[in-house]
Amino acid sequence: MRSDGACAGLAPAQDCVVVTSIQSDRAPESWIAHRAEDFTVAAPPGLQRFGPAVQASLCGAPGAPAIVMLGGISADRHPCVRADGTPGWWSGLAGRGCAIDPDRHRILGIDFLADASGQLAPSTRDQAEIVCAVLDGAGIEQAHAIVGSSYGGMVALSLGQHFPGRAKRLAVISACAEPHAAATAVRELQRRIVALGIDAGTPDEALSIARGLAMLTYRTTEEFAARFAGGMADESVRGGSEPGAYLRARGEAWCRTMTPERFLSLSASIDRHLVDPSGIALPVLLVGAESDQLVLAAQMRTLADRLAGPSALHLLPSLYGHDLFLKDCDRLGALVGRFLDEAR
Repeated sequence: MRSDGACAGLAPAQDCVVVTSIQSDRAPESWIAHRAEDFTVAAPPGLQRFGPAVQASLCGAPGAPAIVMLGGISADRHPCVRADGTPGWWSGLAGRGCAIDPDRHRILGIDFLADASGQLAPSTRDQAEIVCAVLDGAGIEQAHAIVGSSYGGMVALSLGQHFPGRAKRLAVISACAEPHAAATAVRELQRRIVALGIDAGTPDEALSIARGLAMLTYRTTEEFAARFAGGMADESVRGGSEPGAYLRARGEAWCRTMTPERFLSLSASIDRHLVDPSGIALPVLLVGAESDQLVLAAQMRTLADRLAGPSALHLLPSLYGHDLFLKDCDRLGALVGRFLDEAR
């Protein structure tokens, strides 16, 4: 394991060239100082089989501590604010007055590397190497912290093991050292559905169904019972239901931002994830939901016990299960905010 902070196998920083930078003129006045800048970074030569480049985004106060924010496979490079000034996907945790505040932090997000053909899956170590390349492209030698949830938390753990000098600390939400067998089984079923849809010429419908199946693992049975009535009123076997209509709507919305091939690549990447916690010596904050069906509380306890460095584990009761990181941002922000301030 490298302990000097260098990224083994990475091209020199000058090879991670920023190809383009875009600023929007439509940001609200309150965001003028912190509007997002989008840029493109070439993938290191050894990873270009997955794609030639990735897009990233940077916003916040120049010279402030840099926070890398990484989400699930459906997240994009705009956790805080988009180039047009609209809120990003993690705006409950990142934004003015939030735990990660562009007035006090420099916020970096990326689009994960994925094989556009859907044939190959990068590992989370590969994604960690991409994060290093993006840090180089942004001129950031060491991030103050990597804050990662779900798949992004897996990438954060991998960076902590393989490239420890690139971040001072890790905040890992709803992620573990390796996938649970039951979670892998569900994801493989999702990939089979999508692959079948591609072969049948109905890729979007297949992707929508796979997303609906995923939502059943992201959320809890208690939430579904509180929101929807069970059963069907129509005698037609193809008649709909309240929860079914919700899942169809979520699936159709996802198809507007995710391609079937990208899904296959990133879904399989989750199941390639594997880290050795005893090789992670950075300070780590771990946050999970007691009700999470994908990353079990027991897995997070095991991870906390095996980490080589200082760690703190918080398992929270939540109606939202795995989606705690999106739906319980007030409680999450209180924990993450204190953790980030400890090293300032």
